[in-house]
Amino acid sequence: MPEHPHIDISKLLHCGCYALLKKGEVIYVGKSKKPMVRLYTHFSNRGKVLGQNMWGGYSGPTLNDRGVNFDGVWFWPCMLGQLGTIEMYLIRKYMPKYNQVGKPGPVLPIPDDIRAILKQMITITGLPPLEDRPKVYIRRML
Repeated sequence: MPEHPHIDISKLLHCGCYALLKKGEVIYVGKSKKPMVRLYTHFSNRGKVLGQNMWGGYSGPTLNDRGVNFDGVWFWPCMLGQLGTIEMYLIRKYMPKYNQVGKPGPVLPIPDDIRAILKQMITITGLPPLEDRPKVYIRRML
């Protein structure tokens, strides 16, 4: 019996971060505890006019209140505590156009008066480590 090519998607059963792609470009990065459900939601909303949900809007990429079309998905499985960190890393790495949170904003020039104050500041270095400092015990009032 000939072997049929397949793709193992069992990693989608666990939490992780994902990227939606269009023509090879990352257009949105997200995270989910249930990625199969979340990706299905993105897939089913492609091109549809989206109404407001109970939280005041659709939580995902939109263009003129429509779901965004995409043609590819990347997935990074991770542990639950790593979701936010990995999502922020991916947003800063790929700078997707439909993500708003996590992108660095424009760099504003520092006014001259603030710059003069900053020049006067002193940076203190060489503080002893925390374990070398004397311990102070405070009695609790019962």
